[in-house]
Amino acid sequence: MIPERVLGGIRQLEPLPALAQALLASLHRGGETPTAEITRLLRQDGAVASRIVAVLNSPLYAGRYPMETAEEAVLRFGVAPILDVLLTDNFRRSRLDAPLYGLKGDEVWLHGTIGSLAVIEVIRENPRKEIPRIASVAALIHDIGKMLMVKYFDARSEELDILCQRQDITFAEAERRKFGCNHAEVGAAMATYWGFPESVSEAIGNHHEAPLPDPNAMTDAVALANLVAKTIGIGLGREGMNFQIDSGCYTRLGLDFNAFCRVCARTALSLGALKQAYLVSN
Repeated sequence: MIPERVLGGIRQLEPLPALAQALLASLHRGGETPTAEITRLLRQDGAVASRIVAVLNSPLYAGRYPMETAEEAVLRFGVAPILDVLLTDNFRRSRLDAPLYGLKGDEVWLHGTIGSLAVIEVIRENPRKEIPRIASVAALIHDIGKMLMVKYFDARSEELDILCQRQDITFAEAERRKFGCNHAEVGAAMATYWGFPESVSEAIGNHHEAPLPDPNAMTDAVALANLVAKTIGIGLGREGMNFQIDSGCYTRLGLDFNAFCRVCARTALSLGALKQAYLVSN
């Protein structure tokens, strides 16, 4: 159970930018993308609009078909990719250090962003599974709970390491036993507070559960995205590979070993384009 002081911290979180809120509202409503509304909000903040168009024009997204306006971006990409870029840029600026997890600076952000790209590669590998595109957003913020874990819990990562070794448990379970909750549960509560769809909160909250309590394409994709990012060495931290994944994720997503390797390889190959798009120097 999440302690009350952490729940209080969630209630004090700054709201998401107006554009992000509009994009989320669009996802809740379903149906066609409200192009005019989103374009209007983009035009209200020229710097944000230019940044989104620049990233979507990069090789990471558009390749040889550049766009010039925010309206073109909305028409071509729709809600989820624009939300991906907006949140990625927003969270990257926070430059969260997470010493409890052995992560610093861009490592937390990069792990989530690589997870988001991994979801896109899973969709590409097996489009028949109808993984919702917003799964990439859920993967992007699947570790957002670490932001509050490091703020409210004063502990050294070595303490969790020792607990893992002595009790033969995963890092996420060590968090739960020491603090009463883990970063996945806190992240799910944060996503709910910010107004993300329930399916996103559920996928975040369960990405370390094995077996998954109610598996679906979204939860499977987010859990697998975390594994892909870790497999290619992004965001290992103190946890490393000390986590569980529901073995049914692979089969439910229609992935055999070779398909999983292809997803990992293509995601790893996207790293250079990702850093170029977001102006990461190293």
